[in-house]
Amino acid sequence: MRAILVRHGESEGNQQGIIQGRLDSQLTARGIRQSFALADALADLTVAHIYTSPALRARHTADVLTSKLHSQITVDERLQERDFGLLQGINTMEARKQHPELFGALLSGDPLRVSSQGESLDNVSHRLFSCLKALNERHQNDTVIIVSHGHALEIAIWQLKGALITDDLRQYGHQNCSYSIMNIEGECINLVKWGIATHLRNI
Repeated sequence: MRAILVRHGESEGNQQGIIQGRLDSQLTARGIRQSFALADALADLTVAHIYTSPALRARHTADVLTSKLHSQITVDERLQERDFGLLQGINTMEARKQHPELFGALLSGDPLRVSSQGESLDNVSHRLFSCLKALNERHQNDTVIIVSHGHALEIAIWQLKGALITDDLRQYGHQNCSYSIMNIEGECINLVKWGIATHLRNI
């Protein structure tokens, strides 16, 4: 299976610098333009199915993609953003000042470190790769698109790059509507490219 892992388009929360996590937020006008640019970039692919996080910003991105690619959409809870616990809904600048230790947990490559009342990297990694392996059983010879979230994708790339405790996860960041490509065969997941964003240059 070839998996195209997409970060959703810019949301109102992104625009405001809010740590969103499991909170919902609409796409901005720019986020919609990004989604259409991504759909154009992937238009030559034969896509068997689109899987998306249940978050509104991800589902709206998936809706734009399916309008161009004519694929069916399935919502999968395992593709949700990391639960950031007490930091959800707080501006990143405020979080850095008011809760420096909790904010540091968002950037750390420590797999067991938890943002207070939220998820650890291990929690997120387990559910993401559980989803990928299940989809591979269903789509062994297909190309699928998976619409998820920035931090969730950082964690996936971090895991495939060796999951070092010393890593700052931001080095694996994805722009809104950028994507990564993975080939999955059995238990083997090969990261082909990540953070592809050339289609967004003029957005």
